[in-house]
Amino acid sequence: MTSCIRGIATSCTLSAMALGDSGSKVTNICCDHRRRYAMIGEDAMGMRSVLCFGDSNTFGYDPQGVASGTRFRYPVDVRWPGVLQGLLGPDWRIVEEGLCGRTTVHRDPFEGGLCGLDELPVVLASTQPIDCIVLMLGTNDMKTCFNLAANDIARGVESLVLAIKRFPWAVGCREPMILVVSPPHIGEGVRNVVLSSFGEHSVRVSHEVAEAYRVVADEQGCAYLDASKVCEPSPIDHIHMTPQGHGELAREVAKAIGEMFSSLCAAP
Repeated sequence: MTSCIRGIATSCTLSAMALGDSGSKVTNICCDHRRRYAMIGEDAMGMRSVLCFGDSNTFGYDPQGVASGTRFRYPVDVRWPGVLQGLLGPDWRIVEEGLCGRTTVHRDPFEGGLCGLDELPVVLASTQPIDCIVLMLGTNDMKTCFNLAANDIARGVESLVLAIKRFPWAVGCREPMILVVSPPHIGEGVRNVVLSSFGEHSVRVSHEVAEAYRVVADEQGCAYLDASKVCEPSPIDHIHMTPQGHGELAREVAKAIGEMFSSLCAAP
């Protein structure tokens, strides 16, 4: 009990430090969820853990490095999960789980597999206990081969949220809080990229998903953040984030997590 109280107090301190005047688009967690999470468990070292489950923009794909033939991935201190670790500090453990090509619930017919719903249970089992999960998927669902509407992509995210809620957590573990992040927009120039998996439909849908994601987050009692408000795609491939975008996203995620844990302190 003492450990749990200390962890919540640490989280409240984080909230005061990280929030500031954020303007972050984060939905409130309802009282029922506050009660559910009030006894969420730290690991044996008293650390809180955050799982970042996403695609190549969580992996840290470096479009300029690839174009120049110098590197495939941004350094850890540039990638948004790595920046998030620095912002939250040593009392937090950030688990980076980004995979290039990962979708919400679909199997890519050309690259094979990469279905987030198939992979999520294994990641949850190997990562638990988890205090918070940041879900940022959906960009690869916008590929022309899937031809999905914004609501269909949001339903894929909802399936991931439900899978987390239904997961058989081990003894001593509690259901984690969830931050749903709608992905950055896809740039208009992607239509001019030879053999691109994305096209005009992808660009249009990328501008439509944010509201659908917000609705899913509200209905499922999750926090919500719109990455397109702070990130723009690289002018090189029009899909992946720039180093500046990674930094901005990390700061907004840190603020959102601060708000989420602050709600625990305010719970009756």
